Amino acid sequence: MRTLAGMVQSYGLTIFWVAGGLCILAELAILRAAFRPPPDLSDPTLVPVSPRGTEMLWALVPAIGLGLLLAATWRAVQ
Repeated sequence: MRTLAGMVQSYGLTIFWVAGGLCILAELAILRAAFRPPPDLSDPTLVPVSPRGTEMLWALVPAIGLGLLLAATWRAVQ
């Protein structure tokens, strides 16, 4: 029979990996949006696009932060 502490640790580890996987999927979606080719600007109905450097910066800073948070959390779990 499993102890309560063992069950909590097992559920905690499962929740950690699910949350980590979802963060990775979200960050991949953000990076994909930032690094995809810019839209064709010949269509006058499109909204103006912000500078590519700003887009990439807003995508990379959270990616680095999430990576550091994942590493710190993993170290704390172990």
